[in-house]
Amino acid sequence: MIQHILKASMERKCIVTIIYQKGDQITKRNIEVIDIRNDNVKAFCYLRNQPRIFKLQNILAASLYRKNNDIRNHSIKKSVNL
Repeated sequence: MIQHILKASMERKCIVTIIYQKGDQITKRNIEVIDIRNDNVKAFCYLRNQPRIFKLQNILAASLYRKNNDIRNHSIKKSVNL
């Protein structure tokens, strides 16, 4: 399902909201997918205001961006116990 939403973002040039885990930090980001290759997603990240590469395996959830959501991104300050 996540790959389907990311592919739709790339084809329709629309923004999606993802929950992304990097190490022990989880962030909520609004992105617009540019390309999907192998296990990497190249997208414009509105949190960093630049293109970024995301590992598909680290994307925990994805949904189409809703206007009532704030386009600014949120860092979820939460430790993840591994």
